[in-house]
Amino acid sequence: MAEKLTQRQSLRLMGLTRPSFVYKPRPDRNVMLKERIQEAARPGTGYRTAWLNLKEEFHPVSQKRVYRAWKQLDMAPKTKFRKKRTGTPMPGSPTSPNEVWSLDFVHDSCLNGTKLKVLAVIDEFTRECLALEAAASIKSASVQKILAGLFKERGAPRSLRSDNGPEFIAHSLCVWLSLKGTQSRFIKPGSPWMNGKVESFNSRLRAEFLNAEVFHNLAEAQVKLSLFRNFYNNERKHSALKGQTPASFFKTSQDKMTEEHYSIE
Repeated sequence: MAEKLTQRQSLRLMGLTRPSFVYKPRPDRNVMLKERIQEAARPGTGYRTAWLNLKEEFHPVSQKRVYRAWKQLDMAPKTKFRKKRTGTPMPGSPTSPNEVWSLDFVHDSCLNGTKLKVLAVIDEFTRECLALEAAASIKSASVQKILAGLFKERGAPRSLRSDNGPEFIAHSLCVWLSLKGTQSRFIKPGSPWMNGKVESFNSRLRAEFLNAEVFHNLAEAQVKLSLFRNFYNNERKHSALKGQTPASFFKTSQDKMTEEHYSIE
């Protein structure tokens, strides 16, 4: 009669340890979190945006937990190596709304062959996208017309930051801005990092919207850009604003400035 082996002896013969044999994996506590991440994820966004959108729903949930779930879902886009810039940032960082606005162009195209030139205007302090205007061509006169509408709505900022494009350095535009009490601030040629706020916005616009949308014609592009601007200002939470949307951060800043004004009086 064959001799019976104990469990330990059997495991030893198979080269296994007892803890590994009896181990039972715990249920994945992130099943619901992963499902909501996949539902809430937008093109071009990362785990920090997912955490900002879901932290109230799954409170308490840490950024690290969302990051682990994000990695397990293999949702992280492959990033290219970026050469570190050593340029000096433009001085004069804003400390209140309507102090410094930044302007820049983004280019795209429609399926019917129409080339798109998109003017983005942002408030550097609140990160609000004040304008996102698309046309086949935008000259200096068009830039002035767009700014005139914004000045009427929001008031004239102290300064405008932009590159040295012909649309921005035009004499007529600079004179008009001077008459409005707005200083023109031009970055050094070949130094886009000196206009970092609008460059950052443009990268988000490209990754989250332009690379994910198709425009059949200019009219459709204008409508979709307007919808994205509304989403960006009123729904998209911004990590640099401590999880607030640009619109809510603007309101908070205005309320704070009002309180300080009355306290001084």
